[in-house]
Amino acid sequence: MTRKADDARRRLQVLMDLWLRIISLWESGEPLSRDAVVEMLRDTYSKYNIEPLRGASVPEDLYDKELSSLYVVGKYGMGLERQYPELFDKIFIKEIKYEEALSVLSGNSREAEGSGPEKVETILSAILGSITDNDLARILRLKLTQVYFGFAEERDLLKLIRSIYENLPDRRRLAVKYARFFIAFKVASDIARGKIRNKIVKEITKQALALELSDIHGVLPDDSYIAAIAKGVFHVSDRTLRSVLTLGRGEAKRRIQEREEGGTREEGARASE
Repeated sequence: MTRKADDARRRLQVLMDLWLRIISLWESGEPLSRDAVVEMLRDTYSKYNIEPLRGASVPEDLYDKELSSLYVVGKYGMGLERQYPELFDKIFIKEIKYEEALSVLSGNSREAEGSGPEKVETILSAILGSITDNDLARILRLKLTQVYFGFAEERDLLKLIRSIYENLPDRRRLAVKYARFFIAFKVASDIARGKIRNKIVKEITKQALALELSDIHGVLPDDSYIAAIAKGVFHVSDRTLRSVLTLGRGEAKRRIQEREEGGTREEGARASE
């Protein structure tokens, strides 16, 4: 059993246990709100020393965004949406909306079938009210979460990134940034699971993932960004990171965060993760 498998399985079990608590409260008539569930998730992660799925930065609304993990596990892993539709409508109104938009961008919506960029943007505006970077980043996060827990294929996320790039030309910068984040996240998780053990395999993996998005330029992350995710999210040791990544001395992580967060502020604070 690999460390990555352990991480995904551990997160899955923790989220399933949290779901049992939520269902118990709901069935007992206890009033529940999205904010209350966010705090339950925060406390649970703190108890088990789990970090939300993220990049190098830690946005203030990270745990609200991390509800996507609870949503995905509840819907796809436990089938709870069919049993508790009112609970899902109350707690996960954002995720339900984002999944509808995701369907449009992925080409799985009849309404958007065969549509060009203008029609896709019109449909998205009707669903989202307005198309913000934060909304698009959350849509991408929802698919990333599905992929991480094994409920969707990697190619589905790559297709979604490409769809945003092609159908929303004024949001291409966000698509590029998220592609870069995904490649870094994937390499970091492969390091954590022990699949990547040296610099050669690391570089091959990076290049292969970038090649999947060869029509989108600027998606290759540097090793400092990968290191920040590997250490911050998956708790990979410095010793392991030095053996796999090419890291400069000094404040590499700080420079990455400044670049990442600075670009995000220009488009809408902390939207890319």
